[in-house]
Amino acid sequence: MAHVLLFHTLGTIVSLVCARGYDFGVDVSRLTRRQVTSPILVGKLPLAVNGTIPVRQEIRQMIADKHKWDLFVLAMSMFQYADQGDPLSFYQIAGIHGVPFIPWNGVEASPGANQSGYCPHSSVLFPTWHRPYLALYEQQMYSMANAIAAMFTNATERRLYQLAASDFRAPYWDWSQSPPPGETHLPEVFWSPIIVQSGPNGVQNIKNPLFSYQFHPLDEDALIWNPLKQWNETKRGPEMDVSMTEPPSNNSKVNEALLSKLPEIQQRLYVLFSGYHDYNAFSNKAWAASQGLSTMDSIESVHDLIHIYGGSKGHMTYVPLSSFDPLFFFHHIMTDRLIAMWQILNPSAWITPMPAGETTFTAVKGTMQTSKTALTPFYFASDGTFWDSDMSRTTEVFGYTYADTDPSRGSDDAIRRSLIDKINKWYASSSPIGQMANTRHGDSRPQGFGHASKVNIQASTFRPNVQLSANNPSSSRVIKNSKYTEWIANVRIDAKALEGSCAVYFFFGLPPTDVFQWERAQNLAGSVGISSMKHMTRSESKISGALPLTSALIKMVAAGYIADLSPAAVTPLLKRTLHFHILGSDDNEIDPASLDGLYVGINSADVKIPGANELPVWGQTTMRLDLWV
Repeated sequence: MAHVLLFHTLGTIVSLVCARGYDFGVDVSRLTRRQVTSPILVGKLPLAVNGTIPVRQEIRQMIADKHKWDLFVLAMSMFQYADQGDPLSFYQIAGIHGVPFIPWNGVEASPGANQSGYCPHSSVLFPTWHRPYLALYEQQMYSMANAIAAMFTNATERRLYQLAASDFRAPYWDWSQSPPPGETHLPEVFWSPIIVQSGPNGVQNIKNPLFSYQFHPLDEDALIWNPLKQWNETKRGPEMDVSMTEPPSNNSKVNEALLSKLPEIQQRLYVLFSGYHDYNAFSNKAWAASQGLSTMDSIESVHDLIHIYGGSKGHMTYVPLSSFDPLFFFHHIMTDRLIAMWQILNPSAWITPMPAGETTFTAVKGTMQTSKTALTPFYFASDGTFWDSDMSRTTEVFGYTYADTDPSRGSDDAIRRSLIDKINKWYASSSPIGQMANTRHGDSRPQGFGHASKVNIQASTFRPNVQLSANNPSSSRVIKNSKYTEWIANVRIDAKALEGSCAVYFFFGLPPTDVFQWERAQNLAGSVGISSMKHMTRSESKISGALPLTSALIKMVAAGYIADLSPAAVTPLLKRTLHFHILGSDDNEIDPASLDGLYVGINSADVKIPGANELPVWGQTTMRLDLWV
């Protein structure tokens, strides 16, 4: 058996070594090599043949369209094998985001800023900077897809592929929803290193361009971090116990990790869509901490979770390296979709000037940023005009939209009402309201804190089941006068405190002694992922994230530990039983005292139950408890 396994492993390695991109049978360098010296512009892609704005599709929807999906895979294969010295190669466009920290498109570094990428994190520009960036990626893919479609020699095939190419747009992966029955959360098209692909030069076995990006050549000096700088291709969930220099990717581990975070992601998005109406607070993870706000979540902080667990110690986890993983672009287009959805709900909310929280290639930390700040290095016009946030406020200016935000589908009010219905359908099921409406009830007589009689809870053995599968109370125990109380754990930390990511885990009672069991613990309320790197930020600013605790607390109501969700009932329970523990990217627990600027606290707010075509309405947030100051 061992010989069979060894043969299989060696066969796989040989296949990987031999696998290449799709062979088009012609010299495609003219399609991938930049021929002119004028600045590269980011523009608006053409409308569809019927005059509508093409829609960016979810990946599974695009897979169902054979001709579009073939073109996407073929274009990505061509893109990845372009010469890395070309500014329009996959390598250089990916490299705009972070490493290799070199000028792109002639846009030089600001003094003292040449050890960062162009992407603004912890910045009010975070959402809008990615729009021209993703449009540049999409622009290249569109150009290649149309060129490939014209290569088919069969006239009927060529017409079908050219029609598919005419409104080609880059897809997203919706990591916020459960997969269709029988499918994996991380779509299987990302899993296999080798695929069978048809194209204008026949059917071929090729290297799967969604599995990884292979560096050609590998520049260890540019990639900075050990051991990743030794790996000649991007990795997800690298099995470093197998090999430190050539670890195999483990997409199954990534899939499981992301799926385990789905309820938490849905709860956080539901809170962001219903409770956040200020653009700065929604947009980035530095605003709340800079303003002393008690609402500390943001779309950037939620997006960080996908980086942390989508990489699971691979390239996606390390933000300056993350854009080389093909998954990055699917993730960020999904993030852009969520931002576009929030903009539909909050059309008048816009940028308030804010200092940059981290240094980028063209702006040192502390630089005041406004809606007029240039989104470097993306030129709008050959006269040197850059895109800015005001210009990038809508998706339509780049020639794309999303099915949920498409302005051609009705009036602004109709689109908004339709979107609210979808948000309630997609994300409310993981919220306290949805849980009580959709799952079994199992009330126990109150026996614990607040309005209930005291019982002796043994700290060493108290590990209540607070998972989604546990019983829920009857709604009358939680909802009073059409309102209930939401409880949120907030985490704030100095951006420079970390060299890599960490996760702050919240438990009712003590955690398992084995840190590898934390994610599966029945008493785990959830975790807040924090992504920051000293080398990346050199920042004095603070960043923040948040975790809704209410879904776990209603399990405590059902179990009889508290009478309801009122502060009188919940605060004593939290003081007695809520613990937080911090796990570093090396799987070692971190002493909170070693993290500069760490703050962990709990707040609450009364929330009105939504009616038809409504989202929950949040009342004033009140700080209830400091766990670490």
